[in-house]
Amino acid sequence: MIHIKRTTRFLVVAAMMLGLTACGFKLSGHQPLPESASQVSLILTSDTPANLERALKTSLRQRGVLIVADAPFQLAIREVQQNRRSITIDSNANVDEYEMLMQVTFEVLNREQKSISGKLNAFTEKILDYDADKETASATLQRTIKREMWQTLADRIVRQYIARAQ
Repeated sequence: MIHIKRTTRFLVVAAMMLGLTACGFKLSGHQPLPESASQVSLILTSDTPANLERALKTSLRQRGVLIVADAPFQLAIREVQQNRRSITIDSNANVDEYEMLMQVTFEVLNREQKSISGKLNAFTEKILDYDADKETASATLQRTIKREMWQTLADRIVRQYIARAQ
């Protein structure tokens, strides 16, 4: 009896899997990389943060994009802005929360170095609780959040690059 239940369960799961694959189901967010976007050159400003450069290279590699010198497209980082400002203070005028903002302006260029995208922006923001009594923990948390923000920006830049490099 147990053997029949297992066999029936297996057949039902196999039929469901076959049905999903036969109908062309794909996970949301997964898009195949167009051949034209498979190679890119990076143009970074001298003040591009190393964290953004690392995150961009990671995001490109994860998407299957190779960074090469003579690519059909160039991803040019034009400006990087970072800002941290206090948004709430307590009754003693101590900061309770910070807002961290990051924005990158960039363009996608063709081989002739002409913009095919115009100026594009990627933006992210986070609100960070701050406790002066736990300065070390707050500093560590802030570094972690910044690293996540750089990766978020890089992912957004790469998605916009792929959309325009077709």
